[in-house]
Amino acid sequence: MEYNSLFDLITYLQYGTKLHIGVLFFGNYGNKKCILPQEQTIHASRICDEFKSCAGGLTRCFKCRNAAIKKAHRTKSAFDGLCINGVYEYTRPVVIGKDVACIIYIGNILEKTKGIEKLKKNLGNRDYLLDSLEKNFSYDQCEVVGSLLETYIRTLLENIPSDNLNNFNPRIENIKTYIETNLEYDIKISQVAKIFHYNEQYLGRLFKKEMHMSFSNYVSKQRIERAKLLLKETDDSVIDIAIKVGFNNVTYFNRVFKKHLKMTPSEFRM
Repeated sequence: MEYNSLFDLITYLQYGTKLHIGVLFFGNYGNKKCILPQEQTIHASRICDEFKSCAGGLTRCFKCRNAAIKKAHRTKSAFDGLCINGVYEYTRPVVIGKDVACIIYIGNILEKTKGIEKLKKNLGNRDYLLDSLEKNFSYDQCEVVGSLLETYIRTLLENIPSDNLNNFNPRIENIKTYIETNLEYDIKISQVAKIFHYNEQYLGRLFKKEMHMSFSNYVSKQRIERAKLLLKETDDSVIDIAIKVGFNNVTYFNRVFKKHLKMTPSEFRM
């Protein structure tokens, strides 16, 4: 997929730094110029990947980010702080009317007092990873970058009506993005409905109408598609791949995979 506009600006703002900037859209906000690759919708950095690979790390990161999402929706104002592992992050909701249209994240930053203490404790003998963080980026600097992004996003959102004529449904696209960037977690429609502020039954009907399949079937299909990619492009074991796409039971993963493709993961890889 070709990315431009918002992605171009994020790439420019990150250039020459170790910052990681992400944007997650909600509701009926967003258009084709706002589409971002997965790396710019999640916390994707060397140190985040390291923490996620630890036992229980994915779950802790997931809960931490969802707590920030809820706070952004509740307060509708920018805030900063340390993630559960100690990485500093600035969070800025873009509010249109009474809605949070999207949330801007500026992170991968080392906070030199409590942050460095917490990180060293959590990293143990991997404290060399501290060098992968941006060390000199203040709240005021985050405010400047966040303000630039918000102004540009507001400009892009003015193009929503024309993009909707091309079968682009922001409600569905935003949920699809969330699903596809969280496949390793236990994704439930009740949970997604709360995050995106929808009635669960309404979301189920809307998703089935637009995608011609149920929410759970879509999640399962995306997990299998991700597994196919990992089976072809990596040397990861079938067990590791099963975990990476959200299956904690490799037997169940094999059964679902075979149901979709009429062959086992090992046979597909051959």
